[in-house]
Amino acid sequence: MIALAHGVGARHDLPLPLDLVLQGAAVALLASFLALGLLWTEPRFEAAPRAPVRNWWPVRLAVAVGLVLVPGPAWPHLVFVLLWVGVPLLSVLVGPVWRVLNPLRLAARFSLGRAYPERLGHWPAAVGLFAFTWVELVEPGALPWFLVAHAAVGVAGGVVFGDAWFERADGFEVFSTLLGALSPLRGNPFRALVATPVRPGLVAVVAVLLGSTAFDGIGSAPSWERLGAPDTAGLLAAVLLVAGSYLLACRAFGGELAHSLVPIVAGYVVAHYFSLLAVEGQRAVALLLGVTGFVPDDALAAPALVASVQVGAVLAGHLLGVVSAHDRALRLLPPQRHLTGQVPLLVLMVGYTSGGLALLFAG
Repeated sequence: MIALAHGVGARHDLPLPLDLVLQGAAVALLASFLALGLLWTEPRFEAAPRAPVRNWWPVRLAVAVGLVLVPGPAWPHLVFVLLWVGVPLLSVLVGPVWRVLNPLRLAARFSLGRAYPERLGHWPAAVGLFAFTWVELVEPGALPWFLVAHAAVGVAGGVVFGDAWFERADGFEVFSTLLGALSPLRGNPFRALVATPVRPGLVAVVAVLLGSTAFDGIGSAPSWERLGAPDTAGLLAAVLLVAGSYLLACRAFGGELAHSLVPIVAGYVVAHYFSLLAVEGQRAVALLLGVTGFVPDDALAAPALVASVQVGAVLAGHLLGVVSAHDRALRLLPPQRHLTGQVPLLVLMVGYTSGGLALLFAG
């Protein structure tokens, strides 16, 4: 059944037994950790050079013109479904597409050329993503205000700092770029992940992405409704819990292992939003074309298919994360701590896996 949530809809009628799913996930992660410890004793991934940003201004101009023509009723589906879900999933497949499509990047053509402050790093992106997820999960009616504010800040940042603003401070573009590292069309995803710059605020960005997805599951559960706690507080607590648990488990590494959580983010995006995109994505296209009374085909949202996609995506994301973290840890840890030094991170990932699957099946 479809229940209203995060602006448009969600699905929770999944048929797999949770206890068996959790046990299988824990065994898979533990087995992979032991296998890596025994067989993977030297780091293998060198950072791949990042492709330069091409001048896609005609594409961005076409997108900007198209947005002017979008019918009013289509905007929630355009933003909550196609931009927030469709663009990240497309980025996983083909690369950072929002870097190409982002119409706000047109402002960089008139840049004053000021240097972007290194100390800001990705913090503006983290703040922007948290603001958007608050709109999505707590106050969807504030979407027009958010879009106006996001556009104003983006244009100002582009004029002052140029392309660097969008690369580091635009939340949607940072999100798309992080997931774009996983695209098989761009070469070895592990090499692309290793090349992720460790900037201030990177952990915060990942925490917002994971924490907001977690709260989406928590906030739609009957137990949360019975608790009666403010949704804003719950969202903030979920983000802080993810950030705090990572920093506690990886205190010896700082943000050096944050890139290993990117596959986990991708797995949760696929798992949590697959059925939403499959059903509401059809409606979004119909609304953009001005078609009224459209009824989506929900064949792709069949419970068995959704459950299989969810479990597969979460496990694949965590396994890729374990491999990526293990390879980086081999460079950062002394040889005598190659295995024991990763135990806190393994515990963290088992916790993320169990918690994520439990939330997905909680409904």
